[in-house]
Amino acid sequence: MATQATGRVDIRKALEGVSSHFLSLVEIGILRTFVDFKVFDLIPEEGDISLSELANKVHGDERLLERFSSYLVAAEMLTSPAPGRVAHTESSRHFQTGGPAAGFLVHVFNFFLRPMAYWPSFFDKNGLAEPKDLRMIPLGLATGHPDSSLYEVLDAEPTLARLFNLAQARSADIYCLKGVYDFSWIQSIGPQPGERLAIVDVGGGSGLALRDILIGNAYIPPQQCAVFDLPKTIEGAKRDLDDGLREVQMVGGTMLEPFPEVVRGAVVYQFRRVLSDFPDDSIVQALRQVRDACLPDSRILVIEEFIQPSRSKFTIAQDVSVMNFGGKRRSEQMFRELAGLANLRCNGLHEAPGGVFGVLEMVPV
Repeated sequence: MATQATGRVDIRKALEGVSSHFLSLVEIGILRTFVDFKVFDLIPEEGDISLSELANKVHGDERLLERFSSYLVAAEMLTSPAPGRVAHTESSRHFQTGGPAAGFLVHVFNFFLRPMAYWPSFFDKNGLAEPKDLRMIPLGLATGHPDSSLYEVLDAEPTLARLFNLAQARSADIYCLKGVYDFSWIQSIGPQPGERLAIVDVGGGSGLALRDILIGNAYIPPQQCAVFDLPKTIEGAKRDLDDGLREVQMVGGTMLEPFPEVVRGAVVYQFRRVLSDFPDDSIVQALRQVRDACLPDSRILVIEEFIQPSRSKFTIAQDVSVMNFGGKRRSEQMFRELAGLANLRCNGLHEAPGGVFGVLEMVPV
């Protein structure tokens, strides 16, 4: 009898240890559903609302809302001033439409939790190894595109692409180069209009990173700059182009193939948070293509969150999450080794305050 009792205690302890993971998954699922149906938007800023009224507003089932909201009340995400009624807490307001928490949650759900459910299938097929082929990734399995790269998946899934681009845009301010990298040396080269481009933002998306550079460096003419990205991305960017980018050239193509003539020979090629989305072989391929497009005095800027010897759990989790689409967070040394394979030399790393990110400058050799 004593042995049985001890066994029950051990099982209970084991389940208590894993229950926190189970609860996190339940909470994420409920939060994602409430974000999708804008439930948090419909709860009044002051006061409360009945679940029946809330169900009518979202055209949903009151019984389901009661089950989901009961969990959020127990988790102190919502409050319940009276039976059948809910009200905001400070935490729940962050999940209203447009809030950073809502956007981050949706991004994590789409690009981590969904693909993670396919890890068993991925590892069963590829062995216990990180993705080595940009077209064999957990995200492809999760979305029904098993032989597609990240950007091919996004091409096939417009809604997913829109959410991915929103997440990228939200993080734009984090990687501001002001005070981190000095572009003034470009003036000594002084490319003349029509002679060569000053800056090409490779994988620049909507061009917001390039816009920020132009704002902080007025001596760089916008008409001598270009955003170089996938054709569909460029089409979308043109439809909603920022006023500060009207004179910038928008060029479609891929960094994995020879660069179009119009973007060859630029003074600066910038990769901002692009290369970490790809496996090693694809990065070497991209660096070789840009190396081939360079002139002897061209410079290549790789802007990334370079991993440090002592990393937080959150930073490590970010690295694990980008594995779902073939990506990997890398150290400065890892990038130096990849650069060497592409006949590039690293001049040095310019770090942002606090080491949040850095700019690794490369030159052709």
